[in-house]
Amino acid sequence: MEITLTLSDDIAKQIQNLPNPNEFVSQIVKDALKKLTNQQQKAKEPWAKIAQRIHTDPVHLAGYSQQLKKDMREFRENFEFLHDRT
Repeated sequence: MEITLTLSDDIAKQIQNLPNPNEFVSQIVKDALKKLTNQQQKAKEPWAKIAQRIHTDPVHLAGYSQQLKKDMREFRENFEFLHDRT
């Protein structure tokens, strides 16, 4: 796939002077995306990690489904935003 990016003249010239600019840019972007994904994964809230674990490993909760349903129902029934309080 080909993509067009806008870079400063200085950076573009430096990239053009590399022996294999396409491979260089591909590797840099790949590394940056991997780092970004890792940072996003670490930034997830604990509840998001729990939800993901439940989704990927439902057997982990074997025997706890009734309690989980009860807790979810209780949370829904008692949930309110701070600005909704009078």
